[in-house]
Amino acid sequence: MLRPLYTNFMVRLLLLTLVIGTIPVMALGSLSYFRAKTSLQEKVNESNALILQQTQLNVEQVLQLFENLMTQYVSTSTVNAALQTSITPSQFTLLNELAGGLNKMQPYELGVKNVYLVNLNHKWVLSNQGYEGLDASLMKNNIIEFANAELRSFWQAATALSTGSSPDAATGVYLVKKLPLNMTATSGLIIGEFPRTKLEKLIYNESEDRQTVILDASLQPITEASGSVLTSEPELQQLLKKMKRIPDKNGGFFTIKMNRETIGVNFTRSDYNGWYYLSVSSLSDITRDSRSIGWYTVYISMGTFVLILIMAWIGSTRMYRPIRRIFSAAVGQDPAVKRLAQDEFKVIGEHIQLLQSSQTNLKGQLRIHSRQLETFFIRRLLQGEIRSSETRERWTQFGYGSESAFFAIMTIQVDTLDRTRYGEQDMDLLMFAIHNITSELIPADERLEPVVMVDNQVTVCRSPGTLAIETEFDQHLYRTAELVQNKVHEILGLKVSIGISKPYTNIDFTHQAYSESLESLKYRVRFGEQAILPFTEVLPDTTIAAAYPEWLEKKLIDAIKMEEREQAKELLSEFIQQAIDDNPRYHDLQMMLTRLLIDLVRVWQEVGEAANPLQAGGKGIQEHLSKLRTAVEIENWFYRQVVEPMIDSLRHKWETQNKKISDLMLEMIHDQFDTNLTLELCATRLNYNPNYIRTVFRKETGSNFSDYLSQYRLSVAKRWLVETDLKISEIAEKLQYQNSQNFIRYFRKQEDMTPGQYREKHR
Repeated sequence: MLRPLYTNFMVRLLLLTLVIGTIPVMALGSLSYFRAKTSLQEKVNESNALILQQTQLNVEQVLQLFENLMTQYVSTSTVNAALQTSITPSQFTLLNELAGGLNKMQPYELGVKNVYLVNLNHKWVLSNQGYEGLDASLMKNNIIEFANAELRSFWQAATALSTGSSPDAATGVYLVKKLPLNMTATSGLIIGEFPRTKLEKLIYNESEDRQTVILDASLQPITEASGSVLTSEPELQQLLKKMKRIPDKNGGFFTIKMNRETIGVNFTRSDYNGWYYLSVSSLSDITRDSRSIGWYTVYISMGTFVLILIMAWIGSTRMYRPIRRIFSAAVGQDPAVKRLAQDEFKVIGEHIQLLQSSQTNLKGQLRIHSRQLETFFIRRLLQGEIRSSETRERWTQFGYGSESAFFAIMTIQVDTLDRTRYGEQDMDLLMFAIHNITSELIPADERLEPVVMVDNQVTVCRSPGTLAIETEFDQHLYRTAELVQNKVHEILGLKVSIGISKPYTNIDFTHQAYSESLESLKYRVRFGEQAILPFTEVLPDTTIAAAYPEWLEKKLIDAIKMEEREQAKELLSEFIQQAIDDNPRYHDLQMMLTRLLIDLVRVWQEVGEAANPLQAGGKGIQEHLSKLRTAVEIENWFYRQVVEPMIDSLRHKWETQNKKISDLMLEMIHDQFDTNLTLELCATRLNYNPNYIRTVFRKETGSNFSDYLSQYRLSVAKRWLVETDLKISEIAEKLQYQNSQNFIRYFRKQEDMTPGQYREKHR
């Protein structure tokens, strides 16, 4: 029975060999094909562009020659004299001279159809066909249109002319020049008419798969649009529609699908007259050549692939033979394992790992259970829930060796998660990470099994055999704590503080030592974040309570009332730092902070605000303060939860009061502007100090009291000047001016005119 190919390592080896050999061949063939195709297209485009350039030069050479002849003709004195004369048929001498000049502009090689000399002032037209009046000329409408054009010299396609053109006008182009040449006023025109047949003879269209078309500046066809490639006018319009979407209108190349055929278009714009020259060619021959190159590449690639397949089969078979022998040796005669759908390496690997897995699993389970029991023993030891006899039994069970050593508890606690990438939900994982770091940094013979107690990582440390003095053990513990602290910050980006208990020699004192390490961590408020706190050094010896800094509290409250945020923040920081310095015991510090908090809330409520930060979440004062671990946390909490909200609340209250005062003053001005109203009088009526209401009014309105009153009286005066017949002296008297001259001077200064002039202007 044959093994299925899709499971046979032999087949996978063969496929790998084929892939490695085939991909370079396919890549090389594809790149060669696309490169040849691109190169062929580029060569054809370059050839068409050169032909188009030659065509443009041929056409423009003829057009420029004709324009030069026309310019020489109109510059003669005869033409200048004729533009000033009302010529009649009796003036045959002048007519003959003019007609002779027109005939010289019709050499055979130019192929000019007709030239018209027009006098607009005297309304006559002279052409190669004779003399006639402007009104009787078939070119009348064209001449009027040319005379009204903005340009003084331009080429105009006949197909773009207005109705009423001559019968032959649809088959050529006009060169129009306004006369005289160097003057802005137009008294005449000279018009040269080129037939389309002459332009088409100049176009190089000897190839059946290429066609050249000339368009004017507005993309209207000048030469025939139908030919070998473009067969009709709609096809040309379809091509021009795509050409209009090209950003660069000065020249380029693009392709378009038309009648199931790809058309390539080279175009360029003439700097001489703005015409567009299009070379339209069929890409079918290029496509056929590219396709033949592609098939040739495919045949070469297939032959190479067959050669690679043969070589891969021979090589893979030889490489597979030793693998097959190893597989047979591993499986033996076991029919359950020797299944055809099995992978050889998988079966060999399974048999090699089979003996190792059971032993590894057994050792792992024993290790896990032993560590769990050890961790449980350490937890009970820290919590004081184990008897001395059981301690000795477990001590021997876990192989801790002799008890004659110094011990100490090292408790690690995260300072804060603010400004870190972690949240409270990550605390368990962080404790586990710190537990692993501690286990790796502290050698096993210098510690018991580290454990996690709520939000603390706790390690029972023991002195190495080389340390027999307590002070040396203290120094060793401090260096170990620094190492752990730095490594946690380096790996996790966390700031942690470490509390260290007093050294002890009796393992039964572990519970008391654990309490000492926790007590040490409370004094982190004095030393800040990332502190190492040995119990013997941080616990203060004095019990004298410091005096409460009432003077600092008073300055802080004054800064809050004055809305001085920066000063309030500095005073708060100074108060907290002094409280920490003056209160070595943690509980004394809490009492001082509690008093400050109560005094601030009392002041808040005295000004009429009911807000209270202590009511947030229903928590009490002690619960609020117990969560604050460092001086920075205390300062930030007081400022954000108490000081800043107090300032915002007081500011809102004062703003409301100031707005009310300002509104009352505005009402007085609007109602009593015709009385002797002053700032002092307003202050008396509102029962406020004049300086205070002056500041309030300027802040709310952006203007001084006197300036606003004067401007309002001015607006009333302007209204009375327009709507009433009051005399100027009466208006000045009503508006409390001492005399009318003062009123007139002030009015002229503000309005740049006297009151009388204002009344005349606006009535």
